[in-house]
Amino acid sequence: MEWAEGSGKSLDEARREALEQLGVFEDEVEFEVLERPGALGGIFGKSDFRVRAILRHPEERPVEDEQSMESPEELEEQLGGEERPHADLAEAARELLQQIVDLMGVEGTVTIEECTDDEVRLNVEGEDMGLLIGRHGASLDAIQLIVAIGANRQVEHGARVIVDAEDYRARHRAMIESRARKLAEEARNRGQEIVVPDLKAYERRLMHLVLKDEAGVETYSEGEGDDRVLVISPVD
Repeated sequence: MEWAEGSGKSLDEARREALEQLGVFEDEVEFEVLERPGALGGIFGKSDFRVRAILRHPEERPVEDEQSMESPEELEEQLGGEERPHADLAEAARELLQQIVDLMGVEGTVTIEECTDDEVRLNVEGEDMGLLIGRHGASLDAIQLIVAIGANRQVEHGARVIVDAEDYRARHRAMIESRARKLAEEARNRGQEIVVPDLKAYERRLMHLVLKDEAGVETYSEGEGDDRVLVISPVD
């Protein structure tokens, strides 16, 4: 057998299936990607990766030179001390987000900014990110949900996916923190509770966190659903 095809939810899974059929190692073949999940990562239907593994001729296979091989210490240094976790998920999320950006007609480039044990963070950079961000970040939140679902379906081990555009989330976080401190100062000066409506759940959590150790005030939430509000109350 000179070649074999494999399929799977992730690229690695498809490659492994093809290698198992041939009974060879990865360095003995060349891979050709035949199919990828659709623009929405198969969210609205089944969609797998499909690859073809083609056996290399013996003379084309890489020859290992013991003198040129890196030591484990050298290899670890090249990798920054450890293998990047969730690399497959990060790449799947980046590709999916780039497809969405292109379909929206936005001139933007997606980069992987962070890849940890728990989280993958992507950022889109371009000329005008207004359409991508939307009013109060609503479009960005919706896109983030689609990318998270689509990318996590393509890998075996999932993680949280954060989508940002021109560092909007960092700027928005700084604005919420600043607003929380100003409202706390106002509550202390007036000696009255201040009710803060129209906050998203994560914005309320952020204000609670920022004011947790703030002197002279305490915070709590009341109400249900869309009517839930944050209350900043002065204390003696």
